[in-house]
Amino acid sequence: MKSWLSESAARVVDGAASRWLESRAKRYGERTFEATNRSGIALQPVYGPRDLEQTPVEDVGMPGQFPYTRNLYPVHYQYQPWMDLQIIGYGVATQLRERMDLLQAEGGARGYFGGEAYNIIFDMPTSMGIDPDFPAVQGAIGDCGVSICTAADFETLFAGKNLESTHVSMVCNAGSPGILALYLAAARNRGADTTKVGGNITNYIWDFFGHCGGINFSPRGSYRLCADIAAYCAREAPRMNAITISEHNICEAGANNVQAVAFSIATVIALGEECASLGIDPDAVIPRWGFHVRYGEDFFEDVAKTRALRRLYAKLNRDRLGCRKDASLQARIHAQTAGSLLTVQQPLNNLVRNAYGALSAVLAGVNGMTINAYDEALGIPTEEAVTLSLRTSQILAEETGVTKVTDPLGGSFYVERLTTEIEQAALALIAEIDARGGLIECIESGWITDQVAASAYRWRREVEEGDRVLVGVNRYVVDEEPDIKVFRPDPQAAAIALENLERHRAQRDQAATDAALVRLREAGLTVRDGRQIGSVTESLVGAAQAGATLGEMQSVLHDVFGRNK
Repeated sequence: MKSWLSESAARVVDGAASRWLESRAKRYGERTFEATNRSGIALQPVYGPRDLEQTPVEDVGMPGQFPYTRNLYPVHYQYQPWMDLQIIGYGVATQLRERMDLLQAEGGARGYFGGEAYNIIFDMPTSMGIDPDFPAVQGAIGDCGVSICTAADFETLFAGKNLESTHVSMVCNAGSPGILALYLAAARNRGADTTKVGGNITNYIWDFFGHCGGINFSPRGSYRLCADIAAYCAREAPRMNAITISEHNICEAGANNVQAVAFSIATVIALGEECASLGIDPDAVIPRWGFHVRYGEDFFEDVAKTRALRRLYAKLNRDRLGCRKDASLQARIHAQTAGSLLTVQQPLNNLVRNAYGALSAVLAGVNGMTINAYDEALGIPTEEAVTLSLRTSQILAEETGVTKVTDPLGGSFYVERLTTEIEQAALALIAEIDARGGLIECIESGWITDQVAASAYRWRREVEEGDRVLVGVNRYVVDEEPDIKVFRPDPQAAAIALENLERHRAQRDQAATDAALVRLREAGLTVRDGRQIGSVTESLVGAAQAGATLGEMQSVLHDVFGRNK
């Protein structure tokens, strides 16, 4: 490891540190002012040049150089600002299109190099792969997300849009494979070349950290399906990001930052090893994997965890998974401010929380960003709230000056030391996962969920006992809450979705649909046996073009790949 200090410089630094200790003792006596962050990392009141010695010089380097601690690019926001991806979703396709048009009119929906970009969240039935006519889901149709169950729904949502230049991010859980197929089928029906269609499917079927629950696929079935989607997209939709590892959701479930980084990287390892076991070259698929990372709980720790995540991803993909392409070593990160930290009490405080969370993401060098609306703790955001979250991003980009320098916190004694400590703690946790038989074994045994649940319990207890401050909740409370306007989606959304679905089934070629679902089942059995990887997603797209609904396709997949227990 190269030293950060020459011998003469080290003497100067040590002398200054000694004088500082004497001054502190004289002024404060025996008080040390040490603290511990939520990840359990001990924090000193002051950091200095000696703290850089915890990190090898080559692990910091310059932006755009391995291990990409400081950024993926030599120059970042000065060349291309982050992608604005305000999360939107409610009602049915025709209704959500109004919100999409509002964002674009307000200067949002901004992708790379002049393209449009949209971040769509689906209602719970859609997200889980359930059709609107499934018993007991009517109350959730179009609530907290848009209802989509056919390729025609996507065609309606993106009517008039050039899908070859529009980035579409789709936030969903167990229904991810079918939702991707519906979107690609819609693109084909519109005459788009799917090799030019870009965006990402969050593909949370790998996620067993507190989301999806029993409606997800079995752990082993999920990871096999992830490999199938990755292999298909590499061939047929190479601009579609097939896997998004949601560090954000792991945090939202209750994990601390070290756990979230470790479990995210462990997921990459498990998915990479699954692909390798099926004969898939990691360099063929991993360049289109990325991360969804949470910001807003601890400003500097959020910056440091991002840098540690990039560094770990580069090292482990190269050294453990055998990747050689630069693109396979570069962790592309979509940021989102912390939804679980938004409060019903004094909800306007959430504007400030979101702004500081977004600033930490920018200083960490993320590639795209979703800034939550301040009223999301109350329900679907209003137009005003969504516009304000967009304005937060625009003010950061246009007024603050933070985009003028790539990685302006690089070299900070505190940030570099904290980055290294998060990296080391995450590596120790990954080693424990390996010792327990790997991530899937840890999921099936319940060990992973126990770790997250224990962390969530500690956080909740600290809030309830007042050891962790939530302004407006357990400190600085008010007797009377402000009257906040709440968005109400169209109560007829469920009726419209059911009518659309009934009409779709009546008009489709039922024999063609049935035949396509049979082919999907056959492909599923083949892929489950480890052969013809990618054929499930290919058959899903074919079934979607033949008129199959999301729920019909999901039912076949659950039969073949099993359910989580």
